[in-house]
Amino acid sequence: MIFYQSENLGKSYECRKGVHENWYISPHIHEYSELAFSKARETCVYVDGKRYIVPENHLIFIRPNQVHEYSEETSSILCCAVFSNDFAPIFSSLTLGKELMTPVIDFSDYTPLLEAFENADKDDTVKICGLLNLICSIILKRGEWVSNRSGSQRVNNPRQIIDYISSHFREDIRLSDLAKALGYHEKYLSSTLHALTGMNFRRFLASYRIDYAKKLLKNESTTKLSISDIAMQCGFSSINTFNRVFLSFCGVTPTQYRNQHKIIEKA
Repeated sequence: MIFYQSENLGKSYECRKGVHENWYISPHIHEYSELAFSKARETCVYVDGKRYIVPENHLIFIRPNQVHEYSEETSSILCCAVFSNDFAPIFSSLTLGKELMTPVIDFSDYTPLLEAFENADKDDTVKICGLLNLICSIILKRGEWVSNRSGSQRVNNPRQIIDYISSHFREDIRLSDLAKALGYHEKYLSSTLHALTGMNFRRFLASYRIDYAKKLLKNESTTKLSISDIAMQCGFSSINTFNRVFLSFCGVTPTQYRNQHKIIEKA
């Protein structure tokens, strides 16, 4: 279930960073830029639905409003930082309308720079600004940049889309409802949603419903609910539709999924 990190929004010269081991965070977006440096082993990251492996001493750069996720598929130690875009205005200007062929960059020759950034005092804005601009300069030179094929289609505030769907996915909502609520034409909103998530509206809405269904199926307090009850609570109009969509996302039926997790809990 994609969520919007509202804490990474709207402030000036804000940078938050930390070191994480075997880190997992579900799909999300935010207004800030983000970079993550793999300090040990390798990290699996999904960006706009594409899977990337970040080897040791490599960095991945994530642009504002890209859907991304840190996966449990690999074991790693990484330093992750999110920073407001006013830290690197020239870099932002030079890369406007462009995107990286791959966001993974080899930084094995620049580990002292990354260590200096990692250890910089969070309140030393001038030092962080200088180090970030050096890092962005290397990304600019080492990365393979191409014309941004989808950037012009992104809505100004994707948080609106995420917030609306996360609040209403259990209801009988349609693309027309979303367009009316946000003030966009349906066709435009459909194309921007696809550019943002890689899914059309129906698939994106279904992903929210299936994620919620998985939580209900695994939750001990809701195990007495029938599959039909869970389908209704997740916004599906029929048990047949629920079973078909759940199978397409998870590879198993809701009943099989519930039974699998019962076995795991007993073990």
